[in-house]
Amino acid sequence: MNADAPMVSLMEEEYYLDDTGELIHFEDHQRRILNEVFTPNEEGKIGYETVVWSTPKKEGKTGVAGAVGYGFSRVFGGNAFSIANDKEQAGERMFDRVVSNLRHMKNKNPALFEMVVQEDYQDRITKNNMIEFNKIDQINPGPHWLKFVAADYAGEAGGRPAMTCFDELWAYKGDRMARLWDEFQPLSIMPVSLRFITTYAGWYGESELLWSIYDTVVKPDDYNPLEKHGTKVPGLEDLPVYQYGDKYVSGSYLVYWDHENRMPWKSKEYLEGRRKDPAVKGREAEYRRLWKNEWTTGMDAFLSPELVDELMAIGEEHGLVNHMADWDYN
Repeated sequence: MNADAPMVSLMEEEYYLDDTGELIHFEDHQRRILNEVFTPNEEGKIGYETVVWSTPKKEGKTGVAGAVGYGFSRVFGGNAFSIANDKEQAGERMFDRVVSNLRHMKNKNPALFEMVVQEDYQDRITKNNMIEFNKIDQINPGPHWLKFVAADYAGEAGGRPAMTCFDELWAYKGDRMARLWDEFQPLSIMPVSLRFITTYAGWYGESELLWSIYDTVVKPDDYNPLEKHGTKVPGLEDLPVYQYGDKYVSGSYLVYWDHENRMPWKSKEYLEGRRKDPAVKGREAEYRRLWKNEWTTGMDAFLSPELVDELMAIGEEHGLVNHMADWDYN
């Protein structure tokens, strides 16, 4: 087994989870994908400029994003941004998890905390929605800080981002969001530059930005096997991980788009409970989008196929006959 990339090792040694206060430990499939992305070549470049991490609900997307935001700041440095639709969401996602990590670190490993965070930021950890890190042999030029911003491309124009983390890209719609996306693209002038996206699937005809990436890199869903898929990443053919462009080349994409619930705590009973939740009654499409990570129309049929089959079976039990099977449509 090959050794983990330096950034992957660092995340497991220094990143404390928000809910448990314990160090993160990646599942095997997560580790393999992260190593694919963050193993540098001889020139110190990472493999892809844009990474999409899309899984069903409760598969650890936000925890991974927080670990990536922290790990990138520690290993590569430069200016990093946590971006979401509004200020509250931007603060609650990747940035908030990094803040929680540092608070756990301050209690559990104060020597590391003193080394990582600049002294002016240590008492409050955050200042002006920003964390400033000490410069410790990072590749990108300083200063090194992590900041959260709402979807305001004009307010952050010219920020020279080394890394940007977009949360729930399915909700980014319209020209304003397209300009935001363009403003925070990876920069060739940076030694290492990354755009990292965590998201569910979106809705056909509404989530144009995410759909454009999906349609180019992934192509059809796994549940539509009759059409050709995108290019699988070599060495990860057993996982739904696709690439666009050559590795270590400008403009390259890696998209991890999963429909399976892989985390060990998600049993069939748990998922069945989510499907039968009264709050999603009559909204089967939303269940499929959140818990199967499938693209949907945003509109449900009046009667689901499952309900139609159930009603047909009840009818047959009572002697009802489906005469439509005898009709001549010619």
